Amino acid sequence: MTRIIRLAALPLLVACVAPPVLAQDSAKDVLKVARAIPDGGTYVWANGSGVPHDIRHAGEVILKAQDKGTYCSGFTFCVAMEAARQRGLLDGKSAAEVRQFQKQWYGSTAEAAERQCALAVEQLGIGLEIKSLADAQPGDFMQIWRTNKSGHSVLFLDWVRDGEQIVGVKYRSSQKSTDGVGDRVEYFADASGHEGKVDRRRMYVARLNKSPSK
Repeated sequence: MTRIIRLAALPLLVACVAPPVLAQDSAKDVLKVARAIPDGGTYVWANGSGVPHDIRHAGEVILKAQDKGTYCSGFTFCVAMEAARQRGLLDGKSAAEVRQFQKQWYGSTAEAAERQCALAVEQLGIGLEIKSLADAQPGDFMQIWRTNKSGHSVLFLDWVRDGEQIVGVKYRSSQKSTDGVGDRVEYFADASGHEGKVDRRRMYVARLNKSPSK
């Protein structure tokens, strides 16, 4: 079992562990939406939509549910759409605009290939890119890239610490290791002793705007 904060036998290490990042009230609705999607359900990445149920907007189907399983971009897009809908951020947006948003979220356009969710929320006008990783909060969305050239679309939960050093990231998404939706820890490629692959220089953070009524 992976521990989120790696505890050594020495009590001195425990004493110097920084506190976890706490979810802000403004993001608790996003986390609630993410937790409402059950763990598991099988991971399938084979030319499907990746979403666990139909995504609708303005009376049209944006994406049909994948026949079986989910994958990362489908899970995070589903969460983002529902949280944005609840906040009223999609009011007045056309189906065509949301379809473009979906393509950018999935990195299917040339301009969004690298930043994906971070570019998508800004282009639709429902969020912003958080430029500094130090400012990331639980409930933010992330596009992460690994040194083996693979990528992953995730919902940020917390940083993983070894003493006072941040050595990895804990997130919620859909992946093979959890056979579908689940929480997972990955380590940074430059974190000694952890055999991680995440490139911290290629992590992009997206945060939804607050509800216009607040």
